Amino acid sequence: MLRKFVSLLTAILMTFSLCACSTDESVEETSSRSDEMNAIVVYYSATGNTEKVAQTISDHFDIPIYELEPVDPYSEEDINYSDEQSRISIEHEEHINGDLEVELTTTDFDEFSDADYIFLGAPVWWQELSWVVEDFVKENDFSDKTIIPFATSASSDFNLDNLTPLAANADWGEARRFSSNVDEDEIIEWLNELNLS
Repeated sequence: MLRKFVSLLTAILMTFSLCACSTDESVEETSSRSDEMNAIVVYYSATGNTEKVAQTISDHFDIPIYELEPVDPYSEEDINYSDEQSRISIEHEEHINGDLEVELTTTDFDEFSDADYIFLGAPVWWQELSWVVEDFVKENDFSDKTIIPFATSASSDFNLDNLTPLAANADWGEARRFSSNVDEDEIIEWLNELNLS
């Protein structure tokens, strides 16, 4: 009787052990599948709103994130839209005339060459993705890459007219605007809808 009980107990323990092993294998398979997506996040954030979205994307996919930093950073006064003498207002006029280039500290990021997808984010300035990102787009080769643009704005929508000519060889994904106080769940819902692999 004792021998039968020990045999039964051994069989039960072996079953649990096999189940645990198969569970571990499925976890490993899932994580390796997520590693197959080669992507990076590149963003410029003036007030921290775009940074929040960028960080959520990076955390969700577990991918590298890089911030674009102007050599001459923007202060809070610089980005005062209502002041016609603010830096951003003056630059907007220069941008319209094609006389503006915002130099960045770097446009070269280690994982860029291997990435299939580039999440590119910035605030909306005069219905465009901020011109701060233009130097990055212009200085890199986007052949065989898909750019997925995202932006933050209190209310203004945006177009990509200032960027698409700078990376004509890129595939451009559908752009997405988020409100300045976007909820993290909304960002993750969008990411899941992209069905990237």
